[in-house]
Amino acid sequence: MYFHRELPGILTGLAITSALVVTLPQAANALSGSEINNIAREVTVLIYGDNGHGSGVIIAQNGDTYYVLTNYHVVVNQSDHKIITADQQAHPVNSDAIRALPNGVDLAIVEFTSDNEYPIAKLSTAQSQEGQEVFVSGWPTASLGQLTRQFSGGGISAILPQPVRGYQIAYTNVTRPGMSGGPVFDTAGRVVAIHGLGGVADSNRIANVLSLPEQDAGALASLIPSGFNYSIPITTYLQLAPQAGIYLNVQVDNTPPPEMGTPFVASTEPDPRDTITDISTVLSTVDQGVNVLRNVCGFFRC
Repeated sequence: MYFHRELPGILTGLAITSALVVTLPQAANALSGSEINNIAREVTVLIYGDNGHGSGVIIAQNGDTYYVLTNYHVVVNQSDHKIITADQQAHPVNSDAIRALPNGVDLAIVEFTSDNEYPIAKLSTAQSQEGQEVFVSGWPTASLGQLTRQFSGGGISAILPQPVRGYQIAYTNVTRPGMSGGPVFDTAGRVVAIHGLGGVADSNRIANVLSLPEQDAGALASLIPSGFNYSIPITTYLQLAPQAGIYLNVQVDNTPPPEMGTPFVASTEPDPRDTITDISTVLSTVDQGVNVLRNVCGFFRC
């Protein structure tokens, strides 16, 4: 359910009338790489569909309903989505509740319901700059039913003067297919963007993913050399959400990112909390809930 309220606010010159915004005025604290990774682990979700998967980030909560921001291309051509949270529980997604952002921007809100308590990501509207250190979290594609969340560091390498389907921030972080829709964090552990294009992005793939004309897809592909990635700034979501009828309680901080604490050093062995050894077993947790719901609805004719 999307609830409608208005709370005007000014965040770094950006008028926020699109959501009930909780501002965090205190200066952002410098975090270590490990601390940012711990935040990322809790708020990053796996979005599993019938034809593949992507990633997302929990940005709001209303009672037992949670709202996940992701790329529209992650959910547009699939059905029977499940959202898998950090506790490796699968939650069904109501396809009718998927809200796409307007103007062709490659973002969408999906929701799931749970009695469990899950952390909510903090967002940042501080202006991104070239050279700024950022981190990307997401669930890359794997084989044999095993998946491992990836958390990689890098830096912002360019900011497009004009966004393409919302994509504007380029960075050097290593990413892989399946991480689309995953959050991009700053050095305070706040989400500054949503990752969506990366690696070797050829024009045909971009045209298919973003439904772009061939000429526009080719122009965007030329801007993404091997090893570079693009994301959509979180400010784009905040500006466009009301046009899609999306009004959510979100936590927003406009203070500049602090200097980095202790750098993140990836372990040679994946953290067990970041590994799904058998996706079928995880997906079976949602089937139990669906069966219970069907039994209840059969009894009450809902």
